[in-house]
Amino acid sequence: MAQLLCEVSEGLRPAEATVKVHRLDGRAEFLPVDRGMVTKAGRKNYLAVGLIYLDEAQEAALIELPEEADSGANRLWVRRDHVRLLHESLNS
Repeated sequence: MAQLLCEVSEGLRPAEATVKVHRLDGRAEFLPVDRGMVTKAGRKNYLAVGLIYLDEAQEAALIELPEEADSGANRLWVRRDHVRLLHESLNS
């Protein structure tokens, strides 16, 4: 399990949030999620995501989103420094 840095805005209903995440190439993806999927750490927000692969050489991570993004994407390559690992089991 991992968490991805995100920006949070209001959702369509009180229990929902719209999150914005950035792909490795800098493009933004938007997706609606249950507010329980978002964690606040200091001034930053993180979305719970699945970690598929870490590419330390490219400083990138392949993650799986909890919901389909507005573009239809389910998996994204993101910057490694935008990912917080909750369990160090992958690529250890």
